[in-house]
Amino acid sequence: MKDYSDILHEDRPTSARPKMDLGNRAKIFAPFDALRGFNFAIIAEEAERAMLPRVELSEDMQEELNCKLEQLYTGSAVTACYFAPQRCIGNLELGYYHTVTGQVQGIDHYTRTLFLSNAAIPIADIRDLRLAVGDDHAD
Repeated sequence: MKDYSDILHEDRPTSARPKMDLGNRAKIFAPFDALRGFNFAIIAEEAERAMLPRVELSEDMQEELNCKLEQLYTGSAVTACYFAPQRCIGNLELGYYHTVTGQVQGIDHYTRTLFLSNAAIPIADIRDLRLAVGDDHAD
């Protein structure tokens, strides 16, 4: 085995090439995306798998929801769980269920829309309504 004693105290050799500036040198070590857009495709696929089919309400649940809608008045606090459709596959609607809490701004009976302070929700998409505690009186 060689002990390198002959070159141990020599100066470091210099290159004939100019030194690369640090900005360009850093690009050498930047991550490389070999399949451009592949990460976005994976995220989109995961989001699509998270979609759920619309749950149809039974007649009893629909009647209970209608009773809750009749109890609402402007200014009452309510939490609504509703379906947000994203796509249809044949007769199957897929989407996400969202829950939003806000104050009732009104109900448009013509368009069948519930207006909250932070959302407008089609009544047909509402799955459940919860009135805030203490909001059990009507105007």
